[in-house]
Amino acid sequence: MPEEITIALTGTTGHLATAVLPLLTGKGYKVKALVHKQMPVSEDPRLNLIKGSLTDAHSLDLLVEGCQVVIHCAARISLYSDKDPHVYETNFKGTINLFDAAKRDGVRKFIHVSSIHAYDQNTRDECLTEESRYCQDHAPGYDRSKRDAQVYVLQSSPDPMEVVVLNPTAVIGPFDAKPSLLGKAVMDIYSGRIPALIRGGFDFCDVRDVAAAIVTAIRQGRDRQAYLLGGKWYSLDDLQRIIMNMKGSRWRMPVLPIWAAYLGLPFTRLLALINRQEPFYTRESIQALANGHKKISSDKAARELEYNPRPLDETIQDTIQWFQNAGYLNKSRP
Repeated sequence: MPEEITIALTGTTGHLATAVLPLLTGKGYKVKALVHKQMPVSEDPRLNLIKGSLTDAHSLDLLVEGCQVVIHCAARISLYSDKDPHVYETNFKGTINLFDAAKRDGVRKFIHVSSIHAYDQNTRDECLTEESRYCQDHAPGYDRSKRDAQVYVLQSSPDPMEVVVLNPTAVIGPFDAKPSLLGKAVMDIYSGRIPALIRGGFDFCDVRDVAAAIVTAIRQGRDRQAYLLGGKWYSLDDLQRIIMNMKGSRWRMPVLPIWAAYLGLPFTRLLALINRQEPFYTRESIQALANGHKKISSDKAARELEYNPRPLDETIQDTIQWFQNAGYLNKSRP
């Protein structure tokens, strides 16, 4: 690839792309960034904002025109992905639209950010690697949308286009302006806004470490290869302990067993309707917590993409500080 590289980026205002963008411009790359709704203000001469969406072929052609690399971070995440048609429309069909635009313009490298949920989470006695089987057809809609998009780009790339897929686990960290579902969870635990936690957990990874691996993949990611980007599995109770210790509080929320969480679903939905907000949890999120894989290997990414996940304590400390500095959290709130 030539030294002067222009990169097309999607998901520009999302959590992950927000961390990727300054790394790209900091390395001297020119960036054409797709913005779906509100156009942010930027005075960076290396950044060109393109208004459009993954369903608008014309805007995608404008986005990839003159680019050597595409980094596809955009995705729709929903706690009701089985009932939300926009999840599959965005994550699978939107990826195809972008991939086809990249092929038409002769893009040299397509970096697709998938998810650990593209893989079957029910192989808990085995270490999950890039060779593990994909999720099954009865998996939630989000999982299937990421699986199908990943399979499509890996199997449909024409020579000489290179395709690299990255599969992060539960992404958490600072720069979470919207904020994300996990960002909201961190703030809710810190502020005591939820009555109880659910037994279960996730493999958490820091958004900054994932962003660094994405940028490294521009030069070092191998064609038609997937890379798992994980950290370490923690229960929600572990997460609560880390957050409350940093707050200097001994208070702890009770942790409900999975069966009790299922029994509480109708009450959670009713409370959400009354308060006109999203429910604390859904059947789909319960399943994700209960089935989150505890043995995920990022060895391949460590060898080839210099992936080096930091401790969750550091991530949570920086996340809380970022939310406080941004005005999302009040330091004095009990």
